[in-house]
Amino acid sequence: MYGIQIAPHWVFNGVLGHGAMVQVCATLPNNLIAFEYCKPLADWWLDTIDGLPEELIVDGHIKVWDSPGIGVVLNEEKTRPYLDPEDLDFFDY
Repeated sequence: MYGIQIAPHWVFNGVLGHGAMVQVCATLPNNLIAFEYCKPLADWWLDTIDGLPEELIVDGHIKVWDSPGIGVVLNEEKTRPYLDPEDLDFFDY
């Protein structure tokens, strides 16, 4: 709005945070850098959500997907095996 450059960061806040950050960055016209992408803390993180493109980063770019909301959905079935014992009721409604 005022020409101020920013450098967005995705800092280990999970895959839902990643989806949200991609959407936010897509709306910012004057990014200092397009995006700082950190390697997920666990190899299975990206397997627990639905909606990400097959190849997330291509030639240093992330293609913004056009799904509703933040564009990704936490998959309960895929996530449940990774819950700590004290979090097994996480998906209980």
